[in-house]
Parts: sequence; C-alpha cells; structure tokens
Amino acid sequence: MRLLKNFVIVVLTLVGELWAGMFNRGPEFYDKHTETKTRKGYVWFMFLTFAATVGIVTWMYKRVYG
Repeated sequence: MRLLKNFVIVVLTLVGELWAGMFNRGPEFYDKHTETKTRKGYVWFMFLTFAATVGIVTWMYKRVYG
C-alpha cells in the first residue's frame, strides 16, 4: 500500500509540474506546443507515450522487486 501511495504522489507531482511549468509557464504555453497537425504525428506521439510509460513501469518494477 505504501508503494502505491508513493507512486500516486509521484504521478500527481509530475502532472502538476507539467501543468504549471517549472518557469511559471501557464497552461496556454502547453496548449500551443502540444498540437498535432497530422494523424501520423498523433500516432507517433501516442506510441512514444506508451513506450515511455511501459519503460518507466518496467524500470520501477525492477528497482522494487529485482
């Protein structure tokens, strides 16, 4: 349970950092820089996001249980 709680806190912190920005960037900055103009760009973005998620979860699992 402690591991799950710590994981949730880390995720919420990362989401908050992305939303607020480290240098006082407002959400408008991210809205302009996250547009995907083509279907290929969207698919590529989704693939990279999925790969990063799987990589992070695998790395965390190996650190905790490996």
